[in-house]
Amino acid sequence: MTVASDKLIAELSSLLGEADPSGVVLSFDGDGTLWSGDVGEDLMRAALRAQFLLEDALPALVQEAERHGVTLADSRDANAVAGTLVAAYLTGQYPERETCEMMTWCYAGRSLAEVQALADSVLEQEGIAARRHAELAPILEWSRERGLRNVLISASPRAIVEPAAAAWGFAACDIAASTPAVEAGRVLPQMAAPVPYAEGKLSAGRRLFGEARWLAAFGDNVFDIDMLTTAEVGVAVRPKPKLASELGALKLRLLAR
Repeated sequence: MTVASDKLIAELSSLLGEADPSGVVLSFDGDGTLWSGDVGEDLMRAALRAQFLLEDALPALVQEAERHGVTLADSRDANAVAGTLVAAYLTGQYPERETCEMMTWCYAGRSLAEVQALADSVLEQEGIAARRHAELAPILEWSRERGLRNVLISASPRAIVEPAAAAWGFAACDIAASTPAVEAGRVLPQMAAPVPYAEGKLSAGRRLFGEARWLAAFGDNVFDIDMLTTAEVGVAVRPKPKLASELGALKLRLLAR
């Protein structure tokens, strides 16, 4: 069912009724939902162009390639191996969940400040403000006026998700994103927690807002389905073909552009 922003707001208002809005949540995916494109991939491409990855990440990157049967060229520096894994992901040889993780911990050895500086420059170069999906603006405005909590649940790295989401008014405490383990301010080649991907978006969401009422969820891809079908109202935003083909069966709304 295709629905315009104002009609969706009316539906959500009716469902909300007289409930205490402070105990109600709307959740949003980031890439492809709040904005076009994938900011994690934007960051990865920029890092590879700049040969930003350090050899601290190399053993874990090689292990990933071996685990998934990805053939490596003779060059075994961290940037080359990471580039090979990204290429394998694009051809379907390297799984998406593992790709999201790799694109988070591959900055091993770098300080958080260094990764953040790169992320900030990437967002400026990529024009993230112009990539925002305007049809979500009225929904975010309405929910904030009513006092609902908006949270973002993304499988992209926190270093780039936080500044990208800040333009939409999301605070860091309202964001679940892919996060690397850190020691003494430097990234380690491992995850701090499971990546918020597919069913992982449910546990990541609940860690953010506990038992709050999950009124609506917004996503664009099949790995958002768990989140979309758990909320009372699931809304597809510019859905990818695989999700678009499932809208009727899943009884999801399609947000009009």
